[in-house]
Amino acid sequence: MTTITLTPDLMKQIENLSGKEPADPQKFVVKAVQAYLNQMRREKIQGETEAFSAQYARLKEAYLGEYVAMHQGEVIDHDPDLRTLHLRVFERLGHTAVLLKQVTEAPERELNFRSPRLERK
Repeated sequence: MTTITLTPDLMKQIENLSGKEPADPQKFVVKAVQAYLNQMRREKIQGETEAFSAQYARLKEAYLGEYVAMHQGEVIDHDPDLRTLHLRVFERLGHTAVLLKQVTEAPERELNFRSPRLERK
């Protein structure tokens, strides 16, 4: 286990957040780091999705109908079976965020739906 030392000012802010009861700094830091890592994963997957879209024509020629694993903007593996691909990529990279996506005949489109608004008279 690694020990992390927080500055007194940061500790005070953590303690003051909970209001009535002092916050458990250990739980707070673990939760904050987990939230940060989740955000980093979302941003990485967004980047990989953009790389997939930019390379779609080439991917379609080479991998149509297969699933590809995109990491750092490149295809690192492919397979017709998603589970097989997932297991292979996980064995190689562990919990690293990697986009696993099927190359289909037509690229996916982003659809935006407008939500109706109710007005009271």
